Amino acid sequence: MSRPAGVPLIHVSIDRIVEEGKDVKTFVMEPAPGSADKRLAYRAGQFLTLRLPVGADRPVMRSYSISTCPVSDPRLAVTVRDTPGGAGSNWLYEKAVPGMTLEALPPTGQFTLDESDSGILLFAAGLGITPLYSLCKYALATSGRTVRLHYSGRDRATTPFVGALEDLERAHRGRMRLDLRLTGAEGRLDAETVRDVAASMHAPTAYVCGPPGYQAMVVDALLAAGRPPSSIRTESSGRPPRTR
Repeated sequence: MSRPAGVPLIHVSIDRIVEEGKDVKTFVMEPAPGSADKRLAYRAGQFLTLRLPVGADRPVMRSYSISTCPVSDPRLAVTVRDTPGGAGSNWLYEKAVPGMTLEALPPTGQFTLDESDSGILLFAAGLGITPLYSLCKYALATSGRTVRLHYSGRDRATTPFVGALEDLERAHRGRMRLDLRLTGAEGRLDAETVRDVAASMHAPTAYVCGPPGYQAMVVDALLAAGRPPSSIRTESSGRPPRTR
């Protein structure tokens, strides 16, 4: 990804780094010390693009989904999986430390909540949970909307935010339902289950994020269940904006 023409870079500092599970870390950001730049304002579901000094003369631009909520979390954070051969994620895992200053583009992205008061149906697989975790927290904190999240991960040890999502479900009992599918034991999500989940909510807007094959299956199943295309929003964790 190259830097868009005319968009000035901002400076951010890594406040802390949180281990979320095997090969997954959250990088908590804040405006760099002494910087007058406050352009870390963001909307739930957006992403942050970092300019990473991978080589002395070869910086790379990498986009990572924001996992925090602008009204319930004190600082912006991005969650990153260490991907074999991933220049950006490898650099972050090997070189990034708290207190380090990085260049970035202001947060952006269109994978944000609509303005309706209808229920919200979320489908996530793997690190596709990152923007949906942000959307879930925001919807619960700022509205009376009901939320159902179907989340697929291999096992609890490698599936980020499981404990935090279970805490959210307990705190918002009656408004939030978490369906956790551990694919190592239960197998992958199938179209029939997608249709059953979709039938459980009245006219929800559906948000889908995960690897391309997962995303295509979920979207096709929702359409087959009669959901109009306008009620389905997607963000892929397998191609730009990159989440690795």
